[in-house]
Amino acid sequence: MPRANTPLAPSWNLTAAVAGWLLPGLGHFLIGERKRAWILGCTIIIIWLGGLLISGISVIDRVNHSAWFLGQMLMAPSVAVNFVHEYIDENFAEADQPEVGVYEPSFGHVYEQGMLYTLLAGLLNLLAILDVAYRHPESRYDSATSEDPSHPNPKVANT
Repeated sequence: MPRANTPLAPSWNLTAAVAGWLLPGLGHFLIGERKRAWILGCTIIIIWLGGLLISGISVIDRVNHSAWFLGQMLMAPSVAVNFVHEYIDENFAEADQPEVGVYEPSFGHVYEQGMLYTLLAGLLNLLAILDVAYRHPESRYDSATSEDPSHPNPKVANT
């Protein structure tokens, strides 16, 4: 039986990291950090949706913009949108203009802004994934730890 003042060993949370890739904030939610999960998830998803609303689904394009897609694919929803984008381009192109799809792709600064928003969301999600993947157990305070007089800082609030 471990003693009360024995430090907890850090561990890898690979399941939580994969869940955080599938849906931003879900990894933190699974390890019990509900407040952080909501903050990260809402922020990252709003930035990503903002990019899609500004430029449309044409902004996520693995074929024509593979370097940008590397950052965007750090969120699973971007991969799903890319599949939809490719499916529309392959199956619904007009016969007389095969290079034009059923949607109007955005151009110019609007396209660049949408691409930057979705890329930024992917990179922020990478930080969230790294945070949840190797989360030290002592960084999660619960009520028993905060009331324990042997704890180095008993007045630390829950995170």
